[in-house]
Amino acid sequence: MPLIQVLNASPRDDETKRQLVAELTETYARVMQMKPDTIRVVIQAIPRANWGVGGVTLAESGQDESLPG
Repeated sequence: MPLIQVLNASPRDDETKRQLVAELTETYARVMQMKPDTIRVVIQAIPRANWGVGGVTLAESGQDESLPG
């Protein structure tokens, strides 16, 4: 039973997370030739103050991973 773990520092709404779970499951099932109901997906939200890049936290750096638009 595979487990896909997503660590994310960017807050997302429930609908976006639902879509991510569905698409990750669908892609993994197709590529690995597995039944989708055997695949588990966990999304873990990490506070931006607890995620560092280049020696500073994301909260300090102001980095935004979102696409412009």
